[in-house]
Amino acid sequence: MERKLNVRTGIRFGLILGAIYCVLLFWRWSAAGNVVILPFITILSYFGILGLMFYEAAYRKKINGGFISVKDLFQTLFISVLLFELFFSAYNYIHFHFIDTHVVDKMKEGMKEALLKMGPQISDQVKKEKIDGLDQFKDTMTIGQIIKNYFVWVSASGVFALIISVLMRKNPPAAKTTN
Repeated sequence: MERKLNVRTGIRFGLILGAIYCVLLFWRWSAAGNVVILPFITILSYFGILGLMFYEAAYRKKINGGFISVKDLFQTLFISVLLFELFFSAYNYIHFHFIDTHVVDKMKEGMKEALLKMGPQISDQVKKEKIDGLDQFKDTMTIGQIIKNYFVWVSASGVFALIISVLMRKNPPAAKTTN
């Protein structure tokens, strides 16, 4: 029974978090041309997902009467991680290949504007390297690299799921024995 509840809750939250992540990713890539806002949105989005994982853990613990083991909580959260990272990967592929194929070009333009504002503080060689470095970002959006990155992000989010599980666990009180 416990395992079914873990799986059902993990799937439900994984789908919800995945849908939310897609909205956050659309917001992120819409701001691709702004090199100041883009990292802010990226970090804010991931912290939002982590916050929702804490909510999921609290919800799962509440369903269990306030007590839950690390194993059960981690199982629920990890199922959720597998799903929302799948949404993340699929959305990025779809966005870069079908929705907005010029994201990297927008990032380059934004980088050029930011570097121009810096003026002579940065050499022309460094400016060129930073702009050319964005071409490598295109390589991360191939299907093979997206699959590889899926496993990297599952690992990273899985570590956070484990940390959240340890922080949110609550074992039932030990039964008192009378002599």
